[in-house]
Amino acid sequence: MTLTKGSVCGSKFLRKLLPLCGLLLVIVLLYNDPFLLLWWPQRPDQNAAVLPLDMALDCVDDMYDGCHSKSKTLINLYGVFEWHVNVNLSYAWASVERSAKKPVDKLLQDDHATSLYIFTKLANIRQMFNKAVRGGKHKYSTDHFRFHFLYFYLTDAIQALNQNHSACRTVYLRTWKRFEQDVVDTNIRFGTLIWSASSKQSFETNGNVSCFEILTCFGADITYYSSTNQMGQVLIPTYEVFKVTEVLTNDPWCRVVYKLQSTKTPKTDQNCELVQRLTNSPLVGGLINWFGGNMMTMSACAVLLIINSFILIHRKQKRYVAVVLGSLLMLMIIMFLLF
Repeated sequence: MTLTKGSVCGSKFLRKLLPLCGLLLVIVLLYNDPFLLLWWPQRPDQNAAVLPLDMALDCVDDMYDGCHSKSKTLINLYGVFEWHVNVNLSYAWASVERSAKKPVDKLLQDDHATSLYIFTKLANIRQMFNKAVRGGKHKYSTDHFRFHFLYFYLTDAIQALNQNHSACRTVYLRTWKRFEQDVVDTNIRFGTLIWSASSKQSFETNGNVSCFEILTCFGADITYYSSTNQMGQVLIPTYEVFKVTEVLTNDPWCRVVYKLQSTKTPKTDQNCELVQRLTNSPLVGGLINWFGGNMMTMSACAVLLIINSFILIHRKQKRYVAVVLGSLLMLMIIMFLLF
């Protein structure tokens, strides 16, 4: 067969074009389903440290049990200031807020839906959040912990979507990490929010080194609010305690499989700590003493703050509105706590 100069050039052009076509195909696939990124072949680090499976005593585990309303008021105030210092979260929130689904559950609001969407959509935010939560016990309720707002709305969403703790379900978690294996008949907590699936095949490229078969009673189905179309997505809170009933090695679907069963008794060392610490802080306490519990004075100040907000907006001084609204929220908290 005789090749002409034109056919040779055309062949070279096609060979150069193939990598570009492949790249465009990958971009299109990732745009439609970001989880395809996890299908890229990975090899676990054989020298990676063996991680403990214990009660995760350094994690944030506030349940807001008995202080939900006060916590929500404080969290909304905290969010005004927290977004100024946590630029990554504020930027992420602004970028995905319109993409989050509108709540269909009566107990959920837009902030719940956006929080769930961010957690499932943005891996970098999820990793920073879980790292902060895993070791944030002594930073919680201080300005050193930058995820009060996101932690509250994710935890509150789980609780709202799972009103009946007796409705337990089996879910699966796959990882590339290595954990200690001498843990049968011990109780553990994950120490972070666990994003699990109802099928072994779901999220299958998340790893096959250490996997967990989990019977959870506090986890909630977040499939509707997730950024992915995988079915049976369940989010498990930090305070749920599990008993390790069995550890299997060389299982067909994973190198090591840990079987966990919920004890149905949560463990929280920080329940309502945020409310207790902030309401006992010199700032809030001093403002309470300054107002002296005078409802009329406080109401007048609230009205003035609202009027100032409208004036600032009208004059296009929006950068000062957050400060005014923050003051207004602080005033509302004091009124709520006093009356």
